[in-house]
Amino acid sequence: MPDLTHLAQLDCDPIRLVRALRLAGLKPSPPEAFGPAGLRIALDIHGGSVIVSQAPIDGGEWLHASIAWRGHIPTYDDLAVLKAGVFGDHREAYQVFPRRSRHVNIHAHALHLWGRADGARVLPDFGAAGTI
Repeated sequence: MPDLTHLAQLDCDPIRLVRALRLAGLKPSPPEAFGPAGLRIALDIHGGSVIVSQAPIDGGEWLHASIAWRGHIPTYDDLAVLKAGVFGDHREAYQVFPRRSRHVNIHAHALHLWGRADGARVLPDFGAAGTI
């Protein structure tokens, strides 16, 4: 694994992420620096990639994680692996569907997860009554 000490601002364990991707059979390359506080991992399967970044948004530090494939949309299982590798079980992650006017799409086959770096839950507990 390359030296990633310059990623001190990124609240993501790159070793846990690479392990999760390997366990899922996605054949990750070693992480490389991406932006001011982020990393990128190429995936040998399907010509894919994972990008993780972190930035202050609305008074909190937010993690962003995306997974993309060359020719198809990632699956639910792909997102579950991404969530486990980036956020772990101690933090929530959210897929966001904004209004059309706020929609951004720079890759036709990428899906994204967002979550607070401190693990704070920002949505209500929709299952509090025992069901959704």
